[in-house]
Formats: sequence, structure tokens, C-alpha cells
Amino acid sequence: MASNVTRLYQAVLRDPAAPISIRLRRTFSEWVVEKGFPPPGAARAMVEAEAGQARLTMERRGDCGRYTLDEPYGEGHLRTRVTYAESVPGMTGWVIVTVDRHEGREPERHRREPYRHGRREPERRETERRERREPVVSVPGFLPAYLRTARISDGGVHVEDGPVVLHEDGLDRFVPVMTEPRRRVPILVLSVDLQNPEAARAHADYLAGAVTGASLVVRLADMRAQNRFNKVMGKELGVFGGGIRTYVAPFDPAGEPYPRRHPPMGAAMIRDQGDAALDRIVTGAVGESVHRELPEDVQRTLHVVYRVLAGRADLSEIAAAAVLRPAKTDPAREELRRRMMAMTRRPAPATAGGTTGISAGQPGPGSEKPTAADATAETEEIEKTEETVTTAGVPAFGTGEIAQVVADMVVKELRGELETALGLATSSQAAGGDSARVLREIRTLGAHLSGLRDVVAEQRGNIVERRSDLTERRGNGAERRGDAARRGNLAERRGDLVERRSDAAEQRGNGAERRSDLAARHGDAAERRGDEPLAEDVGDRPAAEIRSLREEHRLLTEEYAEAVTNARKLTERVRWLEGRLAEAGQPVYGVNGEVPVFEPASLVEVLIEARESLRHIVVGDTDGAAARLDLDHPAQSRTWAAKAWDSLRALEDFARARSGGKFAGGFYEWCAHGSPGRLTIPTGMLSMRESKSVVTRAKFSDRRTFAVPPEVNPGGQVLMESHVKLRPVGYPAPRMYFHDDSGGATGKIWIGYLGGHLPNTRTN
Repeated sequence: MASNVTRLYQAVLRDPAAPISIRLRRTFSEWVVEKGFPPPGAARAMVEAEAGQARLTMERRGDCGRYTLDEPYGEGHLRTRVTYAESVPGMTGWVIVTVDRHEGREPERHRREPYRHGRREPERRETERRERREPVVSVPGFLPAYLRTARISDGGVHVEDGPVVLHEDGLDRFVPVMTEPRRRVPILVLSVDLQNPEAARAHADYLAGAVTGASLVVRLADMRAQNRFNKVMGKELGVFGGGIRTYVAPFDPAGEPYPRRHPPMGAAMIRDQGDAALDRIVTGAVGESVHRELPEDVQRTLHVVYRVLAGRADLSEIAAAAVLRPAKTDPAREELRRRMMAMTRRPAPATAGGTTGISAGQPGPGSEKPTAADATAETEEIEKTEETVTTAGVPAFGTGEIAQVVADMVVKELRGELETALGLATSSQAAGGDSARVLREIRTLGAHLSGLRDVVAEQRGNIVERRSDLTERRGNGAERRGDAARRGNLAERRGDLVERRSDAAEQRGNGAERRSDLAARHGDAAERRGDEPLAEDVGDRPAAEIRSLREEHRLLTEEYAEAVTNARKLTERVRWLEGRLAEAGQPVYGVNGEVPVFEPASLVEVLIEARESLRHIVVGDTDGAAARLDLDHPAQSRTWAAKAWDSLRALEDFARARSGGKFAGGFYEWCAHGSPGRLTIPTGMLSMRESKSVVTRAKFSDRRTFAVPPEVNPGGQVLMESHVKLRPVGYPAPRMYFHDDSGGATGKIWIGYLGGHLPNTRTN
């Protein structure tokens, strides 16, 4: 979508009952007929109609189709689009419903929608909503009727057309729905209001009509159901007193590290603000669905559906795209892995008999000691494949040596991380530990290993290049020697030899005089050496001072990293306490709850955690650059990682607010004019533009151009000028480049690069 297009609603539905087209076309047609359009013919593959300034297009080709309704709104229009594809082997049929607002000019901040449940409201109601300044989400009016035609889901849970009343005996069936890993839609749970028992019923009906297809609304039937529900959820995840809580996906009450990720709203705010408070819940719930990525099989087949409807693809291509193809294996990586495995000593198979009475390391009764011939035979196959030709000054560096270099670097650089990862895995298996942390540690280790592989590959390329240069020089030398031999003449050489002998006789006479002078000078030098200090003694003092300064710098770096970590913990503690005060409306004393704070140990770990937990941040292919910084500067990477994580969280907070219509400025304004509860970073760390000399010169701008999806830029890449300076000056000076699309089609911020300082006019 363009920058003046705002997505108001999106629902991705799974419909296993075939055919989808008949039920979907019937309910959609009934809806547009109510809007004044003539009844669409069921037998026609293409329907185009107009009613006033509204325009309707319904396309169908085989097992897929698309319906588009454009209606005027202000200086622009509203577009409701429904795209579907029938079930094929390996994929359940899907329906995508979107509502976009197209503006003829820049949209007003917090501009209200004149749509409500798929129908226009009277002008008076529209004016009242604009005065309240809270956005209302548009839900196409055909959706409730369509959801009643079959058991339609979001891919994991059944999507209802109205609110669900949860009784105590149904809780055992409902909790698995909340924790379903495939669930995509948020779940709104309404508690019992003892002051006004009918309020929860009215609120549930209101919310269900506003989030149909994009959320599930559940109302607790009575206090018994509420008490048992809160007991299952735990202390930090319950809902009570007429409040409403939104449970986003994924959700696990037993291991939820951030309870505030599932925002509650108290009954006092709902009573004071009325529908405006409910509209805030609606905006947040639908916003989760609007900016959520499409399922992988839907992404693969959606573009094929567009081509089929345009007549540029065959229907069979939809089924082909639905099948997930295995990723292609890199031949170079596979070859390196095979050779490394070949060099690994495999343990001898256990004997059939018992081993009682045989100590570790001692051969058994029937065993034999390995001989040198056995060791030679074991490595014979590897040596045959290695390159054995050596040249003067350049050692042989075959694939076997590459594997050994990798192994040595792993033992030297990553031994601590290997032991940590293995320890975590062992403890988690023994006591059900934090599996997410184990997975993050293993992924971090994998990224660092990949970085080491790239370093070794680069070194190998340099060695191969030196070999080729040396071979070329040897060839040129042989050619020159051949030319000298052809030009040489034995007679000329004899004449030269006679002349040289006569010159040598004269030089011998002069040499006797020089030897006497040299003896005298030698005596004077011996006297001077006794009075002057040795150069080695002079150089020892600066070397010792340098070693001392380096050790002091290392200790200060570690202390600074600890101080940064403690400051981050205290900041999170203050934010948590402020949230509790705002929620309770009264001071909280004696709170001993520990606030969980993610403490990254490396930049790669930051990228992995961001991909897992930050829903409005998309991290590109920058693991290699981040891993290089971690490996080259292990003492400083912890401090940079903390700054990078704080920056990403601030970007996440900003993108969530801007995509939800709660903030209209840029990230710099977000940080410069921060309000309480807002995550920000110092503006001194930000640079929103590059210099003209960098942007206009291809050798600099190309290094700052990174991949983005076609929804952000049809060209598939964009020049990212905005960046965060993790270290303002000095070397190295890490940078994090990003592109802000929080107000565009994706509602997200795209991270293109996290690594060392990119070249510019000063560094090149």
C-alpha cells in the first residue's frame, strides 16, 4: 500500500468445507444488495456494477476469486477486498478480508471511520465519533453470516460470529484454545461486574460486532467461572471486577515472561469513558491482526492467485505453490561439513560382553592397541583429497586444514558459549528448564559459528590468491632466465672474467688499508658500548605500561557493562511499578516481585530475541556483520548489545503506537518529546539522514541499500539513511540502520544492518 493508504481491518480465515465460493458469494452478494447494488449473477465469472459513486467488482476463475467494493469517503474512498482460494492437497482453503482507507490527501490524526459493522452510521453519530477522536475499525457486514456457514477458524481456533459465554465446566476445553500454538487472533475476556451485571453482556455484544473475524470475544458467566479462570491464569494474568483483558498469541500462562504483553483495562476506565474505552480495546485487538504476517502457505499461494485472476498463470500452479519445497543445500557448506565429520574420531563400538572390572582407558581382554599403520589408513582418504602442492613461502592450506582452523577457533573463541549452551540443555532436560533460553543460546552459537566460517573462507581466498600470484611470478622468472641464456655468449663472459680478476687484485690492496682503519674504529665502539644502556632495557618500560593500561581498560569495560545492566534493571523496575500504580489507582507498598529483564550478552543474541518477541520489528540478513563484531570485540559487544536492545524496544513501542493511530510523528520526535511510560533512546544516538556525499555516490549508497518486501518498495530494496549510533565516536563505531514503515503497508520497522561502521568519505 502507498503511504496515504491505511489498513483498518484484516482477517485471515481457514475454511475446510468445500466449496468456499458458493457460501462466500451468497453472503457477500446479500450484503452488497443491501447497499443498493443489483443482485450479482451466480453464473457469471466477472461482475462489475455501480451504485451511485460506489463500485463493485467480483472475479472468479476456477478455485479462486476476488471481490472488491469501493465506496466514497471524504476526499478518498474505502476499499473492502475479499480474496479466497479453495483447499488443495497440503493446504486448507483460505479467505483474506481487508478494509483499506485511501486518502486523497494526508489523513487527519485519529480520524474516525463512518463505518460500523459494515454499515454507514448517520451523520450525527459520525460527528460524535470524530469529537471523541478514537478510531473505530470497519468490519464488513457479510462476515457474521459467512462465519455461520461452516466451522471456520484462524488456522488454530474456531472463529465465532458472536460472543462466547464461558461457564465453569467449559474451562477445561477453553484453556487449550488460549494456548493453541497455531492461534493467530487475540482473545478478549470480559470479567463479571457485580455493580452492573448486565454491563458485561452489553460490552461483549459491542466488542464481538466490532472485531468479528479478527478476534474471539469470551464473557465469563459468573463468579465461579471467573475465580477458576483466574486461578488457572495465575496472579499476573487474571481479569476481575468488570475489567477486560486482551490475550494475544502466542500465550502460555505457565511460562509467560511479560504479563503486560496481554493488556488489561479496568472497570473504572470503562465506566468513565464508555464506548471510547471499548474502541481502544477494539483498535488494539484488530491492530494485532492487521499487521500480523500471513501464514507461509497463504503467502506462497496468494501471489499465484493474483496471477491466475490476471490470466498469467494456470490453476495447477496454486497446488504446486502450496507444497513446501525443501531448502536448497549450499554445496560448499555441505562439502566442508562432510570433511569436518570425516576428521572427527568416531568412538569404537561397544563389545558384546560386559565391561565390569575394566577401568576407563584400559583395553579389554580381546582388544588391541591401535598402531601407526591404523592411524595412517584412517586419514589416507582425507589426505588424497587435500591439495599437496606447496610453493616457497606459502604453506599448503587444503580443506583439511580449513576444518582444523575452524575447530581451533571454536575451541579458543567459543568454548565458554559451548559449555553454557550444553549446560542449559542438560539442566532443561533434567528439570524442565527455560527452553526458550536454551534455543536462543544455541541459535547465537550457530550464528557465531557461521561468522567464523566466513572468516576462514576469507582467509582461504587470500591464500589462493597469493598462490596464483606466486605461480605467475615464478613463470615470469623462468622466462627471463631463458632469455638471458639465449643472449649470453661464452666468449663475452670469459672477457668479463679477465677484467674482473684485475679489478679484484687492486681491491685486495685497498682492503688491507681498510682493515687497519676498521680495527681502530672497533676499539672506540667497544668503549662507547660500555657507557650506553641497551635498547632492550629502554623498550621494556613502555611495554609494561601498555600491558598495565590494557588490563585496566578491560576491567573498566566490564564494570561499565555491569553498570549499564543494573541501570536497565532499575529502569524496568520503575516502569513496572508505574504500571501497577496506574492499574490499581493507589500506592503499592512492599512489592517484592522480580521484573524480568532480558540481558543480551552479544549482538547476535539481540537479533534472535528481536525476531522472537518484537512483533513490529523485522530483522534482515545482518547476522554475519553482528557476529563479526561479537568475535572481534568480545569485551565491548555486551555494552553494544544492551544499547541495541533498548533501541529496538523503543522502535517497537514507536511502531506499535504509530501503526495503531496513537502517534503521527517520526521516531526522532517520539524520542525528543517522550512522555511517561514511553520507551525512548537519547536523540544523540539517532541520525535520520546521511550526508549528501554518501547518498549521491553509488559506492557508499549501495552499502546502505537493503532488502525489503514489495509491499514496502516494489523494487525489493530501499536506501536506509536512518541509523542508531551504538558508539558515537572512536573505533569501532557500530551502527544499526532501519527503515520506518510503521505508517505504511506493513506497519513495521525494517532493520537492514547491525554491524561495524559502513564506509563513507572519511573512512574510504
